[in-house]
Amino acid sequence: MKRFLSTKNNITFFTLWFLVIGIAILLLNSILSGDFHWAPIIILTLVITIIVWVLIDTRYVIKSNLLLYRSGPFRGRIDINKIKRIKMHSGLFVPVSMKPSLDTNGLIITYNQYDDVFISPENKSVFLEELKKINPNIEVND
Repeated sequence: MKRFLSTKNNITFFTLWFLVIGIAILLLNSILSGDFHWAPIIILTLVITIIVWVLIDTRYVIKSNLLLYRSGPFRGRIDINKIKRIKMHSGLFVPVSMKPSLDTNGLIITYNQYDDVFISPENKSVFLEELKKINPNIEVND
């Protein structure tokens, strides 16, 4: 089993932490002033929890013939033998719907017929080598 953490784009990382701190200050201010309602407090606390969970727990694991990805509560698995193509990607707009990543530079993995996911492992070359050991037919595009 090989584990890879996600790279972190500084803008994304600090923006999310700024958001967490800002929401926490608003919640604390609301509670201390006595002007609060339970529903918004519960919802905002859940939002803070999910954001922190994503920031702390975004990683990728290669286990036997599976690629497992997780980003907080968002998780998935890909059969490595069904990976067709991996494309390097850099830029703010990532043309996929599933992005368990904290960076804008990473890999778009295409598997099955039309499924794709964007990930950003810290050591991309070692990550690609491990995938190619399991499925040497993966096409890698720069």
